[in-house]
Amino acid sequence: MTFLSWLKRSLLYARLKLHYIGINLLIKVVRGVRLLNYRKQYRAQYLTISGSKGQGRLKLYLHSPPASSTADAPKPGPKPVHINYHAGGFCLDMHGFDAKFCNFVAGELGCYVVDADYRLAPDHPFPAAYDDCQRVLDWVRANETGMFDTSKITVGGFSAGANLALAVAGTVEEPVQGVVVFYPITDFTVPYRSKRPPPNLEMATRKNLVIPLSEGDLVHAAYLFDQPTPHTREMLADPRLSPLFAPPEKFPDKGRTMILSCEYDYLDEEAQQMGKVLEKAGREPEMVWVKGVGHGFDLGAADGTAEGKARDESWGTAITVLRRAQSDP
Repeated sequence: MTFLSWLKRSLLYARLKLHYIGINLLIKVVRGVRLLNYRKQYRAQYLTISGSKGQGRLKLYLHSPPASSTADAPKPGPKPVHINYHAGGFCLDMHGFDAKFCNFVAGELGCYVVDADYRLAPDHPFPAAYDDCQRVLDWVRANETGMFDTSKITVGGFSAGANLALAVAGTVEEPVQGVVVFYPITDFTVPYRSKRPPPNLEMATRKNLVIPLSEGDLVHAAYLFDQPTPHTREMLADPRLSPLFAPPEKFPDKGRTMILSCEYDYLDEEAQQMGKVLEKAGREPEMVWVKGVGHGFDLGAADGTAEGKARDESWGTAITVLRRAQSDP
């Protein structure tokens, strides 16, 4: 590496660290308040497991089916399990923000939900997060306590977590039974600012419905920080990074894969493109397109609002897909 290359890399790292340190400090404060409320509403067990390749510890929240569930009376013994990977652009510490969704899934389906953490860029760029997410799946499959029905494992996530869920499902040897993802990144071969902009961009930007181009560029730069430059298409098409290029037969069929995208999102087109790839391969995915909302619309959506209604409808569809995936053959 030349001195100029080293300098450019060092300056980029400093820029990324300064940017995300400030945001993560704010998230830490918000999360502290939110988790206090969540602990009162949504009971979950805090666990840690060894990280991928023995590196560090990974944090988990284990949501258990409640004693009284809207699901059919659960049978004694091991239960199905859903693994959730949180959002945050691979850089933001948003683990625990999905407690409401995780609790909803556990209650509706009478299953366990593992809300998983992973290492963050730029300190831990690709493939660290992917490795950690696969490690969580391996831990569930190991089933050391005997509480999980490992024949009924589903995965899912939001935004960056949706990318990770698709990447894991599309690359592991033993298939998962279902996939439910919300507004995923599926294609890193196209730079964020080169993706097709959503309609009414000026209005959507003014209402903070879209991820700004500058922020999207930083996400790409942070997650790809360790990759050699210039980035080649072959490298960016790695299915661990861009699940659009994973073998479609890896994904659950017969309506057991759900992909949701939003009207006001730069990621809408690639999410729909992945759906078309799966449809062409005969996988029959459940495609959900939400009109009038932007990326992350369900995070903090208030009951009774348009966003809250869209959240309830999309989460209901997710339950239908997960129930189908976790049902006996």
